[in-house]
Amino acid sequence: MDFLAYMYGLSKKRASSIAMHNSGTRTRLVRSFADALRDRGISVIAEVKYATPGDGDLGLMASPTELARDYERLGASAISCLTEESYFKGRLSYIADIGSVTDLPILMKDFIVDTSQISVGFNMGADAYLLITEMLSMEELEILYGFGKELCLDVLVEVHSHKGLEKALRLGTDVIGVNARDLATFQVIPTKHEEMIKDLPGSVVKVAESGISSSDRLLELGAMGYDAALVGRAMTDRRKRKEILSCGSRYAG
Repeated sequence: MDFLAYMYGLSKKRASSIAMHNSGTRTRLVRSFADALRDRGISVIAEVKYATPGDGDLGLMASPTELARDYERLGASAISCLTEESYFKGRLSYIADIGSVTDLPILMKDFIVDTSQISVGFNMGADAYLLITEMLSMEELEILYGFGKELCLDVLVEVHSHKGLEKALRLGTDVIGVNARDLATFQVIPTKHEEMIKDLPGSVVKVAESGISSSDRLLELGAMGYDAALVGRAMTDRRKRKEILSCGSRYAG
């Protein structure tokens, strides 16, 4: 199964429902996601994630608010919130829950294919959102990127290959995420971060995604030139969470 193509279709179907129920007004000030990651050595974006397509339920019992408080206390620079329901057990309402207990910037992480998803994320309190270059056409990327920028939101543009990177560079984004996971097999390609870093412009905020489960790897990524690491699965283990977040905090200091 082409997972990205499948999620594209599923997200398109959901977008119409989201548009009909997009109510409420944002009360939270917009925080700069990009600025929170810049010039700090190696920052950590700690993720609120309850399941994955490959592993199913991750067994995480803490609520989004409990996790957000812990992430901030341990030194996270930003929080990523999964809002996709079927495979990641996320909810859009988690963004508002997290925003009620922390001032850290919040990234809405989903398979975004429609401006209605960005609108509801904005109203919930998201400060940034994810766009996946390999899932979207150049025209779609430009529309979705421009829509959020008009709302003063940052955009993490995710790439999985040099072809995706070409799109990101054409888009002119200032935050690029290199995801080392192959979304066809769900396997992490350990050398992906090393392979891609040399082609990322010095002016962009460079974010490493997937396969980051230790403080040693975090420091390696910082030495390579990455500004931040988005850590998901390892955040479900509190010992690992404390190790990685405290390491990022020390590096920043």
